Amino acid sequence: MSIEIEKGVIAFDPDVANWLAQYKNAIQKIKEWEEVADIARAHLENALGDAEVGLWQGKEVVRYTTVESTRFDTKKAREILPAEVIDLLLTTNQHRRFVLVKEDER
Repeated sequence: MSIEIEKGVIAFDPDVANWLAQYKNAIQKIKEWEEVADIARAHLENALGDAEVGLWQGKEVVRYTTVESTRFDTKKAREILPAEVIDLLLTTNQHRRFVLVKEDER
């Protein structure tokens, strides 16, 4: 059973430590496969060139389309709008961030 050492600090039990090891292992495998995926995607994009659709044996297997997006330029808004307006538009969100502590950060 994990034990709370002090407020906000938990000492993991062996069962939870096992999940930690599995998580670290899975993250490493994901990184390895992401590298493979990035290389494969680059080859596919190169093969497509300017084309938007790739076929394999007569069937559509890849789409590489242009997407246009519009975003709100907050930097420009801060330059031209009064601070009072910016303050009215600001919102604050709170969330928890999950990170693994690196060996050199301990």
